[in-house]
Amino acid sequence: MSEKTVTGHEIPSCDQKTVIKGNPSQYVKLNVGGSLFYTTIGTLIKNDTMLRAMFSGRMEVLTDSEGWILIDRSGKHFNTILNFLRDEIVPLPESQTELMEILTEAKYYCISDLIGAIEVALKKKDKGPEATCRIPLITSQTEEQLFLSSSAKVLLSLFNITSFINDFQRKCFLK
Repeated sequence: MSEKTVTGHEIPSCDQKTVIKGNPSQYVKLNVGGSLFYTTIGTLIKNDTMLRAMFSGRMEVLTDSEGWILIDRSGKHFNTILNFLRDEIVPLPESQTELMEILTEAKYYCISDLIGAIEVALKKKDKGPEATCRIPLITSQTEEQLFLSSSAKVLLSLFNITSFINDFQRKCFLK
């Protein structure tokens, strides 16, 4: 698959509507919002999506005089869409804005598994970072003993530190 971006004055006029139905290994040329892509019909019809409807003969598609199939969408994230169709998994960006942009495209193309993956990623972002350190508040020596007996981690007891500081201060002031 390769990609090329063309400017507005280079975009040929729309010539015809056509029905595409071919061998899954046949390559097609896609012009998605001015970004040009080459991919196989097999990739486009792999899952039950709008692209399957477009490339399995169920819908007419618009083509230009050079044979490019025109899709009136932004080409910014179409590479992500294609890679998801190929591999059924794709690395998602960290940016919430980009996630929302890809979600919009996934909804347009009716790619339910990608929609679900993005929604999960957005929910994780809404929760914020996971806590990395939890410090329990222990208010008695009984609680301290229960906690010490149930933990395998290294612990620092504030009771002992407080006793140490108090002993140290008493010794300093008695001199």
